[in-house]
Amino acid sequence: MNPRPLLLSALCLGLVAGCSKPITQDPMSDNSTTSTQTESPSGGTPSAEAGKGQPVAYIVKNSGIRCIAPPCPTHLAVPVNNPTADAIQIHEIDFEELGLTEEKREDAMRKADESPEGLKVEAVLETRVKAGPAGDATVLKVKKLLQ
Repeated sequence: MNPRPLLLSALCLGLVAGCSKPITQDPMSDNSTTSTQTESPSGGTPSAEAGKGQPVAYIVKNSGIRCIAPPCPTHLAVPVNNPTADAIQIHEIDFEELGLTEEKREDAMRKADESPEGLKVEAVLETRVKAGPAGDATVLKVKKLLQ
């Protein structure tokens, strides 16, 4: 008998088990989006204006993280007024309020992903509860693109 398929199956099962988190049923929760600018999803320190629900200037860069189960923290946001603060992990960037064309949106995402200085935006952080198998997602709702 060839042990290779058994070994590969055990390895895959270990990866899946290690990357997933247990799903718990919470009868009191709903799948709505709630604003959570008073706390940082990555454990970082939010800026002083963040608790007021007002847009804050952030520099957004690619985190380099690639994962299997969404939501994935693919970007990092650092408050412009406190560049030494811990970066906030962002799972989604929402440009909907700006009404950008597809080309402009792609340019903005390219700047966030590839530019060393990142994409500078004025935005509000929100948490989308139970956005996927990996849990809650932090959404950066962009209000304005800055230069």
